[in-house]
Amino acid sequence: MGDSVSKSDIEKNGATISSPIPEKVAQMYDAPGGQGGHLIFDGQFHWGYWDDKNSDASLGEAADRLTQIMIDKSEISQGQRFCDLGCGIGVPAMRIAKAKECFVDGITISKYQYDRAKQLAEEAGMSDKVRFIHGNALEMPCEDATYDGGWFFETIFHMGHREALREACRILKPGATLLIADLPTRPNITEEFKTFAKEKIHSVFIPKEDYPGLLDEAGFDLMEIDDVTEFVIPPLVPKVKVAFKQYETEILEYVESQAIGRWVAMFEDMCENLGYMLVKAKKRA
Repeated sequence: MGDSVSKSDIEKNGATISSPIPEKVAQMYDAPGGQGGHLIFDGQFHWGYWDDKNSDASLGEAADRLTQIMIDKSEISQGQRFCDLGCGIGVPAMRIAKAKECFVDGITISKYQYDRAKQLAEEAGMSDKVRFIHGNALEMPCEDATYDGGWFFETIFHMGHREALREACRILKPGATLLIADLPTRPNITEEFKTFAKEKIHSVFIPKEDYPGLLDEAGFDLMEIDDVTEFVIPPLVPKVKVAFKQYETEILEYVESQAIGRWVAMFEDMCENLGYMLVKAKKRA
């Protein structure tokens, strides 16, 4: 029950020279390491949330908690249409479809993720509620004002914030709520990390302070910026190390053993240079 849309060049999709290149993002997630990355997060492609209620939670359990927090922040209602812009293998999309009894379209630029998401939806008997699209989230194959709500769940940094917000505003209905889980830069971010992020993980991160202006420019009213760095960043690396050890056998089916050390180092660098925030905005009428 999926659609396939062609990818266009970077000029056509409106990205600037500083934005990640869509084809590079696709290659990263279609590569063996990208395919196996979901293992440590129990099927999800985002970080976790820990507080006094779940300080002992595994990485996967904390990722589930963060998904629930995002669902709780959404204002989507039964029977409405929701878009997951960068849906991974579809686990959060299916979660919100079930919790809110809404219809969800999830888009991913990764062919592997698209195929796996469709498979999981079929196995869960949710193909009538959740549809997956293989394509570029900057070029959603839909009419203007199609969706009643949507989110970028740790994905907007792969797209370019200005371009992604502009497309989100196009496809959302007036008054619709947009949620964004993002990793803002810390004041002490290094130039070395910026280069690494752009060249190796095809991401461009921005400071929290840029959000109000970008949202306003795109046509959104900012409702809240919830800085949850303290609940995400400090526990992350220790939990990642435990997860890698737990799933080592499965991970080594995708990559060589040296890759695990490189992944841990990447998470360490990200935690030193980035925070975590949840943004809620509403499209202006």
